[in-house]
Amino acid sequence: MALPCSHFRVTVEPVMFIYMMAVFITYPAFQALIYSKVCVHQYNTTFCQDLKNSSANMSEFRDEEDFVQSETSHLILMNNVAVLVPSCVFVLFFLSPLVDHVSHKAAILITASFGVFANVTNLLNSVYIDLDASYLLIGSIISGCGGSFTAMMMVIYSYITNISADESKTVRVSFVEAMIFLAGTIGVFCSGLMVDRLGFVFTFSFTTGLFVVLILYVLIWLPDVKSDRRTAADIGCTGRMVSRVSGILEFIRKERDEGVKLFIGLMILVLLLLMIVTSGEIDVLYLYVTRHPLNWSTTMYGYLKGLENFLRGITLITVMPVLKYKFHLKDTTLIIVGLLTRITAFIFYSFQHTWTMFTGGAVSMFSGFPSAGIRSGVSQLVHKDEHGRLFGLIASLESIATIIATVIFNYVYPASLSFYPGFCFLLLAAIVIIGLFIILWLRIKMPVPNYYGKFEMSESSTSSNDDLSSSTTINGLNTL
Repeated sequence: MALPCSHFRVTVEPVMFIYMMAVFITYPAFQALIYSKVCVHQYNTTFCQDLKNSSANMSEFRDEEDFVQSETSHLILMNNVAVLVPSCVFVLFFLSPLVDHVSHKAAILITASFGVFANVTNLLNSVYIDLDASYLLIGSIISGCGGSFTAMMMVIYSYITNISADESKTVRVSFVEAMIFLAGTIGVFCSGLMVDRLGFVFTFSFTTGLFVVLILYVLIWLPDVKSDRRTAADIGCTGRMVSRVSGILEFIRKERDEGVKLFIGLMILVLLLLMIVTSGEIDVLYLYVTRHPLNWSTTMYGYLKGLENFLRGITLITVMPVLKYKFHLKDTTLIIVGLLTRITAFIFYSFQHTWTMFTGGAVSMFSGFPSAGIRSGVSQLVHKDEHGRLFGLIASLESIATIIATVIFNYVYPASLSFYPGFCFLLLAAIVIIGLFIILWLRIKMPVPNYYGKFEMSESSTSSNDDLSSSTTINGLNTL
């Protein structure tokens, strides 16, 4: 169901911006809060303040520092699992059918409401700083029961692909992706300043307020997108659950034209690899830069992530539309460029110098291209009525990928401290290389589409496929 003026009307972009700003403020602050609680519980406040001071991070404190880093990493793992396991179930069996059959708007409001309660628990843990760090699991479980990040991404991407025409879908998705990075520019930068200068209580009070603003925007401004298909209202709770499970299985098992399932599966696989590296980077980067020899403050960490996210957001808003509409580049070309810059950035990060960290952040400016291109492409391979189930499946699989990433990297990072702390980033680069080879194969093997579910194998049609002014039909894949 397309909204009027769907090419231009602002819809879920502010939702993505506000939500991701809250996320980018919360996560570094949450990691710092865990670190502080672990340190204070094991030692004392004075020692922990000295440990944060780079001038005090001398060799006699290395064992204590590594202990706090390892314990913090393990608690990050526990909290991530507490969020991701319930969110995966909630999205797959409740929110994705809700989006397909009832309302996108209701799904956003449910997730945002749980986000408010989760942030309030973090706020209380900040007020009572002496409480054991395990109490932070309460907020993580609450967040997961509302779907958390997994749910919000599913609903937003389903919404934007549902209202967008095929010829503008990649650019519309790229604008939504840009909101992530622009929010990250402000969010991570502000998070460091807030934590260092105003404290945890102010920080989590602010993020709670952001969730309230998001809810008000959705209630007052956001137009709803409702499916033309509705489920029967009188089938009962058990019947609805069976219907949801069967709907997901039906989507997975649905007969499609030759090769389409393989293309969908490979594109989703690349998205999962990207989620693994994103989650792995998030889990270890803060600990990596706050450890010797860098000894960064939370504010300095915010500078790096702010630069990184600003450049990624700007390139999605300005460079991608030019490359698509002016130079008629295929999505696969843009994806490859993005993957190459991501690989290069991780290699720079592994050297553990301030200048290589900021160089890597600058080099990664095109890292937003792959996700935007793949999400647009895969959405055009299925019917619009299947978008909720598609993005629900992707979001749930991304939750599983995130669990895998958080388990791997929160064990590998503490183990690598004794021989090469930058090893995790080399591992991340290797994972991206796997995704790069998959995209290269798709670029060679994927036939040129002419309409939903049908493909022309002729090589001569490739040039016409790049012309965005040519006619396309609903759900026809026009660039991948």
